[in-house]
Amino acid sequence: MLGNILKVIFAVLAVFGAVELARLIILKMLRTNNPGDAYLVVSIRGHDEHAEAVLLGAVERANWAGGNVRVVCVDCGMDPPTREICEIVCYDHPGITLCTPENLLRHCSEKFANT
Repeated sequence: MLGNILKVIFAVLAVFGAVELARLIILKMLRTNNPGDAYLVVSIRGHDEHAEAVLLGAVERANWAGGNVRVVCVDCGMDPPTREICEIVCYDHPGITLCTPENLLRHCSEKFANT
């Protein structure tokens, strides 16, 4: 009985490994010399108990995506404690930018003005 359970677990892990290997090969084939910039935008409003987890999850997603992916946290009316938490996380992780919707538009227009 235990042997069958271990075989099933091994088979499931082998399938996950094969899928991940296929994903890596496809991403490698689609990579170009100039990948450009990608932005992962997270908007937070009001009081959010999970703001830190949301931002750290976005950083992990950006890392998994590969390439030059930047995380932008948009303050859509956060309360002061939530904003303070977001500022601390942004300070600890330089790859995260905290801005308001107006600053986001200005940042995008400056960043893409030369394209």
